[in-house]
Amino acid sequence: MSKLDRESVTGISALLVHAANIDETYTDHDKNVIKSFIKSYLQSENVDEVLKEAEKIENNSNQLLHFTNIVK
Repeated sequence: MSKLDRESVTGISALLVHAANIDETYTDHDKNVIKSFIKSYLQSENVDEVLKEAEKIENNSNQLLHFTNIVK
């Protein structure tokens, strides 16, 4: 796995939150899957804090579009 910085992991997590919200059901299972992704890249970070930031970005669709370039 390549190493991603916090900003990249947060952005990709925001995209994952968005995908989980497509069916308008954002469950605890969805959150746990995203937290696992975050942990796999940012072992020393507060996972809940990163997820909260990702959820905030997901609510602002203009910011979300910026992170699609990271995935490409």
